[in-house]
Amino acid sequence: MFEIKYEIFEDDILEFRTIDLQTFNKEYNQIYGCFTIIVNGFEYLSYPSPEMGLETKRIYSELILTHFDFLIDVYYQLQKNNYVVLKYIENPRTWLEFIKEGNELIVSQLNLEIHEGPLIRTNRKLFINALKEEIINETIHLGDFEKELISKSKELIKTLQELNKNILTANCFTKIRLFAALKR
Repeated sequence: MFEIKYEIFEDDILEFRTIDLQTFNKEYNQIYGCFTIIVNGFEYLSYPSPEMGLETKRIYSELILTHFDFLIDVYYQLQKNNYVVLKYIENPRTWLEFIKEGNELIVSQLNLEIHEGPLIRTNRKLFINALKEEIINETIHLGDFEKELISKSKELIKTLQELNKNILTANCFTKIRLFAALKR
């Protein structure tokens, strides 16, 4: 099972209803909230319980749009590579590894400190000595990854359209908009 779980912060939702494009670009240019990926019941990033208040949830703040953009990049890399790792943007040592074997993905969370270079890599040799932690060799169907990414991308776009379709014209939404439109 592969699941993407996210929640836009409540006060941002209220702000997005009335914000104009210029202000959105200047003050946000991103969607903030809680975000996690669940692989066979294991969470990749910590996610707050539903009963937590907004101030407590802010501790779990993630760049929702950036996570989607990187997962879309992983999706496209998996079309041409059997090995892709994605770095967690908040620290230099946490990576999510995707190994494609036929119609399956073997997913692991890696711990290897790398300070420079791209956030998405396809060179398996760099990660031979990485420690596997928490998510270790979990197998999912490639189709489940694809369906969930498409579904949640479209869901996010739909939510933002309902809040304020004008902000969707911001450049920061280009990748997710194009991905959602291509995957009908």
